[in-house]
This record gives sequence, structure tokens and C-alpha cells, in this order.
Amino acid sequence: MKTEQYTGKVSGMKSSPWLASEDLLGICPQQVIIAGVYKHEDVPMDGGRKEKLLFAVGFEKIQKQMILNATNRKSLSRQFGADTKQWIGKEVTLTVQDGIRKPGGRAGETTTGLRIIDPGASAIKTAADIMEELS
Repeated sequence: MKTEQYTGKVSGMKSSPWLASEDLLGICPQQVIIAGVYKHEDVPMDGGRKEKLLFAVGFEKIQKQMILNATNRKSLSRQFGADTKQWIGKEVTLTVQDGIRKPGGRAGETTTGLRIIDPGASAIKTAADIMEELS
């Protein structure tokens, strides 16, 4: 066994190709530029499971891609439209959020995850908000 002192970033401690909340803890929010949107098929994931299809977004100056879950995909769509070509070159803010429902977890199980901040989200009203204002 070879042992040496490690003084790098946390992201260097794991071999995952995916950007994760752990990579940005303590250094976010971060302004980043979208470099591309990618489609991946038959992707090996943690625990030996395989995803048949997933989409990810890459950012300038960041080697890892971020898997696009429904929340972040909708945030990008609201900000820049449904045509993913229009997302490239746009600046977004990444942050880490606690209390996110853990994918594949038990009911009520939460985790920490990455979020693309949607500056317009607070202005979006739900049907419940509108009904409350009307009553």
C-alpha cells in the first residue's frame, strides 16, 4: 500500500463522472456557463444499477457533468425555453439544497442535492396560490 497526504478538492476523492452536491459544498452559489446538453444511454450508476437513458448538462471549466433531474430541467426550460440549443452559453447559478427527496429512497427520506436557481420561480403562482388570493 502506498500512502500520501491528499490536499486536493473533495471532487477528487470520488471517481464518479457526475457533478454532485458534495463537489460544491462550502463554495456555492456558483455562477457557471452552460457548455452543452448531453444524452447518455445505458449508464452504469452506483450500486450496480444501470440507467437506460439520462440527460446531463456540462459547464465551462467544470470537468463533471450534472445529471438533469426533472426540477433542474424545468428550471432551465423556464429560463431559456424548450430548445436545448438555446441553453448553451447561458449563465446559471448552481447551489446546494438540503431536504430533497432521495431518488429511490424510502418515504420521507431526503438528501442534499444540486439545484439550478430559477430567478423567476418565486414569481410563478400555483393554482393554490391563485385560489387563496381569490378567497
